[in-house]
Amino acid sequence: MEEWRVIDFGKVDIRYMMAMNEAILKNDEGNTLIFWDPTKSIILGYFQKAAVELDLERCKDYTIVRRTSGGGIAYSDDWGRQINYGVIGTVDDKLFPIDVTDSYHQILGMLIETLREYGLNAEFRPINDIIVDGKKISGNAQTRWSGKLLQHGTLLLDFDIKDMLRITNIPLEKISDKQVASIEEGMTWMDKELPEKLDMEEVKQVMRRKFEELFSVKLVESRPSESEEKMAQELLPKYESDEWTYRL
Repeated sequence: MEEWRVIDFGKVDIRYMMAMNEAILKNDEGNTLIFWDPTKSIILGYFQKAAVELDLERCKDYTIVRRTSGGGIAYSDDWGRQINYGVIGTVDDKLFPIDVTDSYHQILGMLIETLREYGLNAEFRPINDIIVDGKKISGNAQTRWSGKLLQHGTLLLDFDIKDMLRITNIPLEKISDKQVASIEEGMTWMDKELPEKLDMEEVKQVMRRKFEELFSVKLVESRPSESEEKMAQELLPKYESDEWTYRL
């Protein structure tokens, strides 16, 4: 059985983590599944503009960074009820399909099967979301480089929807209970759907098991290689710079 690395970074600065995502993609250390627990942060999609998406005055207690993949904002509060993952591997139409939507669907099987194990009606919604009974519970993004892909995303156990709205470019007076309720209608999270709160480490273990089953691989506990760590440190100034984050 093929072996894959699995690396759990734990709670980590999001700028370092974005640098490490890129470093793992651009090194050749084998196929890898990663997890991390984000600090209070906002991750912009590669093509987004911070000043358009966010009220920057309200974001001063958040770390803002840009990622290499497209898509929308990834918001992380300080509640610590969010699992972030990344998958790095070769695009060869066997392991990961060349078609982007198909590759999303295949990788997101890990999350879909995890949610179904807990009795939730999880489905794939193209191009890159997972829904439960029509409500979004997971957003994901992907980038490709030199025949490899990096897909990363989040699984919500809980999150502070009111603060997420507060930091966006929506006038405060328009953030009413009715608006919050309207947005909640299109989103959900595990703590909301289930009768009791789950242990996050337990959910991660289920994700690992589902990944092994879906890809017929064995996950082996690992850590970044010296070359990956070196590249991450070299990339870190970019992710810490206003030029990268705000496209100055």
